[in-house]
Amino acid sequence: MKARELRLDELVTFEKGRISLHGRRLVLHSMDAMAQFRRDLVDLVGPDQARRVLTRFGFFSGQADAAAMRRIYPSIGLHEWLRSGASLHSLMGVTRAVVRALELPDVEGRFFMEVTWHESGEAEEHLTQFGRAREPSCWMMVGYASGYASYCLGKPVFFMETRCRAAGAQVCSAIGRDEASWGGEIGPHRAFFKADDIKSRIRDLTRALRAASRELSTHRKRLAELEALRAGLPVEVHSRSFGQTLEVATRTARFDTSLFITGESGVGKEVLSRYIHQQSPRRSAPFVAINCGALPDTLLESELFGHTAGAFTGARGERVGLFEEAAGGTVFLDEIGETSPATQVKLLRVLQEREVLRLGENVPRKIDVRVIAATNRDIHQALRDKRLREDLYYRLAVVEIRVPPLRERRDDILPLARHFVQRFAEKQGLGHLTLHASCADLLLNHDWPGNVRELENAIEHAAVLCTDGIMRPEHLPVTIRVPRARLRTAAGGRARSLAEVEAEHVEAVLELTQGNKGRAAEILGIGGATLWRRLKKQARSKNGVNR
Repeated sequence: MKARELRLDELVTFEKGRISLHGRRLVLHSMDAMAQFRRDLVDLVGPDQARRVLTRFGFFSGQADAAAMRRIYPSIGLHEWLRSGASLHSLMGVTRAVVRALELPDVEGRFFMEVTWHESGEAEEHLTQFGRAREPSCWMMVGYASGYASYCLGKPVFFMETRCRAAGAQVCSAIGRDEASWGGEIGPHRAFFKADDIKSRIRDLTRALRAASRELSTHRKRLAELEALRAGLPVEVHSRSFGQTLEVATRTARFDTSLFITGESGVGKEVLSRYIHQQSPRRSAPFVAINCGALPDTLLESELFGHTAGAFTGARGERVGLFEEAAGGTVFLDEIGETSPATQVKLLRVLQEREVLRLGENVPRKIDVRVIAATNRDIHQALRDKRLREDLYYRLAVVEIRVPPLRERRDDILPLARHFVQRFAEKQGLGHLTLHASCADLLLNHDWPGNVRELENAIEHAAVLCTDGIMRPEHLPVTIRVPRARLRTAAGGRARSLAEVEAEHVEAVLELTQGNKGRAAEILGIGGATLWRRLKKQARSKNGVNR
């Protein structure tokens, strides 16, 4: 999960009379009301005490949000976890936060972060009520950033505002350091951050929210409200590997050369070939695709080159082949490695002479097409095994483009998933259809042997099973919810035993079902009594009891 991929509609649930961030209730306040509250607070207790109250308010909110991010995305890395605080600030409309620098703790534990706050709502509140300030006044935002980073790092981190719109600067900016790095400079400001055992309260809140989530999950299944929402999102590309593939595809699209696309099954080789066609000068002419491995030789040749009446049994009339049908356009030959040697010879002639010979005819016909071929096999092994002619390969592979598997482009998984959510919603005439944020880790951690096609099917599976327009982990296919346990090497080089793998798998299923043993037993394919005995045995093993 990347901080830039956070989306409000996946994090926050909007219901009549209730807004919640994964079980933690939120309330919207107007900026005008907050500005008046700031005025009243300063008038009642003075500016120093007002600053302390607002800083502590922000500090607690930041710690709570940091805990929520870890709860929602348990496998998020420290770097993205820290950056997510700025993203949440932006999503909440508080400011448009931009992280300028971020240095994770070094061997001495030193931490540094610089953030710029554009259009600070808090600075605007201060200007509205008090006019221009003599010193920075984004107290809640400073407290929030400090609380968020402190929770992430597990030690005190303090942010200091260096520029502020309320004090005449164009933008607000702040620097965050750990306590040791600030040294004596933090002394005069420490009192504004002091709060009584905030972290333990955050832990208590997190435990309470997990319990509430388990209780709420049983009620969500009964809800079936659909809200109107129509949107078509383009597929975003964030991964470097697929970005490079697209760059090569775009660059070669304008040249009328043959291309060879390789990649595993389901990576989107035909989708990429259609993209190339749409970017090429041939875009206004037909794009014709055929799976060469799906047809026997005679029928494949008939489809490709056409035939005359009586050319073979069942050929009752003339047929125009795909090479002629695609005149001026593009022909996509999928699974070219599955063709027979005889068909490969005829394809080579098409590429060399730019003409086809219909089955049953003696006079060749000129064609004008671009050819793009593809395979999901190891093409170089096919050449060594003589299953693909070298001369045909070199004619086709003027440029060879490899489409990386989905496991090599994990940054694209969530954008693709969201694209499929919207496409399925439009296709089925659904209104509001949302991918719950708790699905993110499952999608990002799956290996996707079926690649993009498997992801699309998984999203459709979840969309069909969900009842309230929100696709949750329990709606995803079981192969994604409960991945097969893999034999991994422990830190000390010790391979795990079968009992350890089984225990980990059972624990993962129980976590998935939020402690529901009946549902867990159903997923595991065992009875409830069997599950109870295994849990009891595992507990004894952990406690060192062997009986």
